[in-house]
Amino acid sequence: MLLMARADLCPTITELAPEEPARFNPDCLEELCLKIGEVRAEAEVAQALHRLSEALPTLEGLLREDERGFLVAVEKLSKDAELIGMATLARVARSVLDCFATANHVGLAATMARLERVGDRSIHAVWDLEDLSV
Repeated sequence: MLLMARADLCPTITELAPEEPARFNPDCLEELCLKIGEVRAEAEVAQALHRLSEALPTLEGLLREDERGFLVAVEKLSKDAELIGMATLARVARSVLDCFATANHVGLAATMARLERVGDRSIHAVWDLEDLSV
């Protein structure tokens, strides 16, 4: 009855379209530049972005076919994201690993969807930032 009453209160809601901004920590990039130099840091960022953009679309398939490969890929994704200042993406990847470890299938589906959304937005945000700095 409670669910029906709530549905009556919101009859026009038919679909959720979750949006969240990409969060990027430029201090991580600055630290990376100071540690290894600007040229090497730029190459590291480019390589990490490439790895992230290749890994994200493969995760669903890995989860179905190769659980160990899935875990390794998500761990690498988290480390790459952390390295280049994508703190939100790294945190969501860790949440995916937590859901997997606890066999929380509903949570895993939700965090995988969020990982895809945040990943796409984060990658495009850094690419846009690079375009502005050229």
